[in-house]
Amino acid sequence: MDLGLRGKTALVTGGCKGIGRGCSEVLAEEGCDIVMIYRSDTERSQQFAKKLAERTGVHTLALQGDAADPSMTDALFDQAIDALGPVDILINNAGGNTCICPFGEVTDAQWHYAQDQNLNSAFLMSRRFVRDCRTYKKGGHIVNVISKSALTTNSQNNTPYVSAKGGMMTMTRGLANEVTKDGIFVNGIVPGYVRTERGHLPGSERAKRVQPLLPTGEFATPRDMGVVAAFLCSPLAKQIIGAIVDCTGGLML
Repeated sequence: MDLGLRGKTALVTGGCKGIGRGCSEVLAEEGCDIVMIYRSDTERSQQFAKKLAERTGVHTLALQGDAADPSMTDALFDQAIDALGPVDILINNAGGNTCICPFGEVTDAQWHYAQDQNLNSAFLMSRRFVRDCRTYKKGGHIVNVISKSALTTNSQNNTPYVSAKGGMMTMTRGLANEVTKDGIFVNGIVPGYVRTERGHLPGSERAKRVQPLLPTGEFATPRDMGVVAAFLCSPLAKQIIGAIVDCTGGLML
């Protein structure tokens, strides 16, 4: 592909694993310099960044930090700007869920964790990104990685996560309505079942249970999600604003 992204700088939260890794790879292949935020597994993350730079010829930077921690937001952006210049593309991919239990048993900590890691991290990173776009008087692109859980509640005992992802979906539309006039394009993608390090690995019991539900019979890959995210950040997608793109492989039909 040639999406017209060469020379841009992209920041991807959770950019060294899973869907975030797929987004980092595709954007790098399209010529973007990449800043990847990761929370743990420093050696693996730094190695991924190094090898991605060697393979694609772009500049990469892996920064350890928590996108959900408001005390870290400015530092992460400042380091990115010092190294690679103003950020043009923000992929809000960071997320997490540690609570699978009946709603009446959800603790305050579990509820706040789900909101922080998913919705609040996207809010914090997007707020700084929008401020920077206005400061530098330039446009930009935000893609929020949401979840099919924002559209369907077929997973049981998962209300904190479902609520956070639903908030990401409506934030995407609300923010797009507000900042498009500044040349900032905001969209979201809704992954379905994606093969990542965390789940749906070939031969696993979970994969065997889920695969019959897939209309295509195949799990998505992180790169599949990265291709859609990269397209939404390209000049080719200039008429796509505030969209929530179904990337579930037909699960929502």
